[in-house]
Amino acid sequence: MRKKRVSSLVVLCLVVVAFSGTCLGLDQAVEKKTFTLEEFTLVSGRKPAPVRIGCETYGKLNASCDNAILICRYFSGDSHAAGKYSADDKIPGYWDSIIGPGKAIETDKYLVISSDTLCNLNTRNPRVVTTGPASIDPKTGKPY
Repeated sequence: MRKKRVSSLVVLCLVVVAFSGTCLGLDQAVEKKTFTLEEFTLVSGRKPAPVRIGCETYGKLNASCDNAILICRYFSGDSHAAGKYSADDKIPGYWDSIIGPGKAIETDKYLVISSDTLCNLNTRNPRVVTTGPASIDPKTGKPY
């Protein structure tokens, strides 16, 4: 059990480091980012590779690197938690009312990382980029 926890923490740290320079006020357009893991082992022992993880970040990592909050959305697998991709988007992220400056999840204080999840049931959405069960396995040409 401890080994699995360490692996999750390593992935989180890599994502935080990869996007730590990002400072985003939600009055700006949200940008979808992609992080790639060249190797990833599932509980079953299967190793889908490479695994892409889509995420959005809001706020900025502080000097002591202890202000990150990770949001992992479950069934939808969608990382779009706050803001809009462009000014003409009709619908903001699913937690837009609580993420941002002056809101419950204060982006002037925290770096918020919202990731697409590996369950990725939203595969027809071009903004959900994380590898999931419906993704094509490059080794077989078939869905995982």
